Amino acid sequence: MNRRKVKIIILIALGIFIAFSILNNDNLNFNTGNSDEINLDNEYIETSAVSGRIHIDNNWTAAKGALICTGNGIYSDPYVIEDFVIDGEFSESCILIENSDVYFKIENCTVYNSAVTIEAGIRLINVSNSQLINNNCSSNRRGIFLYSSDNNTISGNTANSNPDYGILLLLSNYNTVSGNTANYNEFYGMFINNSNNNTISGNTANDNYEYGIYLFNANNNTISGNFFDFNNNFGIILSNSDNNAISGNTANNNEDDGIYLTISDYNTLSGNTANNNDDNGISLAEGYNNTISENTANYNTNGIYLFNSDSNIFSLNTLIGNDVCIYEDILCDFNVFENNDCGEEDGIPFELIILISVISGGAVIGVVILLLIIRKRKRI
Repeated sequence: MNRRKVKIIILIALGIFIAFSILNNDNLNFNTGNSDEINLDNEYIETSAVSGRIHIDNNWTAAKGALICTGNGIYSDPYVIEDFVIDGEFSESCILIENSDVYFKIENCTVYNSAVTIEAGIRLINVSNSQLINNNCSSNRRGIFLYSSDNNTISGNTANSNPDYGILLLLSNYNTVSGNTANYNEFYGMFINNSNNNTISGNTANDNYEYGIYLFNANNNTISGNFFDFNNNFGIILSNSDNNAISGNTANNNEDDGIYLTISDYNTLSGNTANNNDDNGISLAEGYNNTISENTANYNTNGIYLFNSDSNIFSLNTLIGNDVCIYEDILCDFNVFENNDCGEEDGIPFELIILISVISGGAVIGVVILLLIIRKRKRI
């Protein structure tokens, strides 16, 4: 079986398995709790060196009474949880907020050692109107995990060295994820799973074992100005994801592809950089009606690689120094290539041709014409 096709099947199966595993585990463990009760995992919460885990299930009044938070839960005066250091003791989430639509912030907290499959340093379930700002969520099962949570902001956090994901959005829409760092995670830096209309900008996700960012069954998201460099397997990967705008990202020096789309249609890739990847700069497998324009994909095996992909538009891309500029594998039809620059390959430079003509005079006009024909500067 074709290596690219095997890769597609594995990615789709992995994504489906992860999605169902997470959903099944959440159904088994979800507990609505009592809105009048506060759940303190230790005897009390304090702002000393290491505090106990925090669990708030729409019981903010009790949480404020226990000195867990300040504020009043409105836009101009949100509840604020700040400056806690929480050791999850390899058990549940360090901070778990459920069933909340009031305004609140979690900021400047350090959370670590959450374990259990579905837990995280900070975990939100059915939450809106939150801000997670400048927290360190490293060395947990997952750094930050939003489940069925919309209209939240995740900004300036660090989510490194987690056994699963740095930042995970599942069934979560209209969130803003900006300026975070998610490096050295054992699966993905960022995982956008069955989540739509999110804005992911200005983040860094390097040196993750699998992917910098993975969009699975995720539509209408904006992925812009992020850095997915250095030793991810793939920098950016979209699977079963449509109508996303991928712009201004850097996906260099990854072990496979810089940007890889599989079974993903009507996406726009513009102004991205995908250089020095071990395999391809930009790949499409079973992708249709995508627009790939003004990207830079230099010094890869293939600048652009297509497999079983039709009716895509490639224009004004810079594809210099690749082993192959653009490679169409089997079952590729109706793709449009306009004004892509493949640079100079092995050939005699134009300037040298002019010099030979000047020195040798008319006697070599025929040779000059021949050399002009075989010049290798190529725009397709």
